[in-house]
Amino acid sequence: MSLSWPQELVQAIARRRAVVLIGSGISANSKTNAGVRPPTWGEFLKKAYQGLPRRKPYIASALKRYNYLEACEYLKTEYDSRWPELIRESFVAPGYKPSEIHKAIFNLDARIVVSLNFDKIYETYAVQTSESTVVIKNYYDDDVRQTLAGMDRYIIKPHGTADSPSRMIFTLNDYASARIKNALFYETLSALLHTHTFLCLGCGLSDPDMKFIFEDYRYKYSECPHYITLPTPLSTAEVNLIQKTRGLNVLKYSPKDFHKELTEGVSELGKAVSLRRDEIAKVQSW
Repeated sequence: MSLSWPQELVQAIARRRAVVLIGSGISANSKTNAGVRPPTWGEFLKKAYQGLPRRKPYIASALKRYNYLEACEYLKTEYDSRWPELIRESFVAPGYKPSEIHKAIFNLDARIVVSLNFDKIYETYAVQTSESTVVIKNYYDDDVRQTLAGMDRYIIKPHGTADSPSRMIFTLNDYASARIKNALFYETLSALLHTHTFLCLGCGLSDPDMKFIFEDYRYKYSECPHYITLPTPLSTAEVNLIQKTRGLNVLKYSPKDFHKELTEGVSELGKAVSLRRDEIAKVQSW
């Protein structure tokens, strides 16, 4: 089995009418020089819980229910002033290196990449490789709307980054506050959903933004123009439910060998997009 990319998706990326959305599964491919991989959101929270001096049953319950926003709210309160340092130790200090899939995503040359990750692995690589021509936009930037019509390449950070812990969207309170204070950002994201095709890579369906953004879009407009790659096994019933409730078309791949098939698939997608761009340029069908 290998990833099969729909021609509609290849066309959208080739014409730069696509948004590539990346989650913690992409960062998980990275390593430090010592071979340490960055934690997923769940792994970070579980480790933080284990670091508490006393067990807290209500935090354990939230983690068991995969209610990570609730668990994070409790943990942030427990750690208090030590919380920013814990975040930095987990996501910044280790010095994670970009992996092959980061390079493959960059080579798609999408005009907009949305990173749900707190780390800066992808944007550091993209900025260095592009000689600082890629523009980073956080959810709190006043001019975030320029990503809709701007001519630059953009990386959008809906959650902020670990080097600014006070502005990270990480807890129940953070999300509730952001929806009100940063309404412009969510309007921009909604506009992108209407005008672009999203390709979600390394994203978990439990991420609050994945739930809010795509469920809201699906039930308002009854459309399914977006795509998500997910590892097998997945039943037909699960695939149908994701499409029904999130409006996401599932592209399945094997998770063997640290999701090697996804990395190779994205690389092949880049080649298909490049060929399509050559065809478009040849007939000047812009």
